[in-house]
Amino acid sequence: MSSDIEDNSKFFFKIGEIEKITGVPANKIRYWTKKYEELNSTLRKNSKGAHKLYHKSSIEIILQINQYLNEASMQINNQRLNQKLSNKFKKNEDAISNLVKVKERLEGIINIARKS
Repeated sequence: MSSDIEDNSKFFFKIGEIEKITGVPANKIRYWTKKYEELNSTLRKNSKGAHKLYHKSSIEIILQINQYLNEASMQINNQRLNQKLSNKFKKNEDAISNLVKVKERLEGIINIARKS
């Protein structure tokens, strides 16, 4: 974390500063600000709308959102991986089953040929 956050005299930060402190890209922060009321309520806007400043409490909110979304993404990726592995094992089981059937047919043909 930056020394800005440790400086208790500073309560509002520009988006670039928030980006450096949290490591979250500015475009994500802007999107989350529109999407999540908790984050939007910490925003200080001037009357002309030229500059928006984020309150110090925004930092913790952004970090929590980022952590939650990363954990959710990892769970989804794990589920997808498990499904792919399950499908792969199922295909292998099907292939083995088919090979066993072919082997049994060939053994049957060989036995018929030997009897003749």
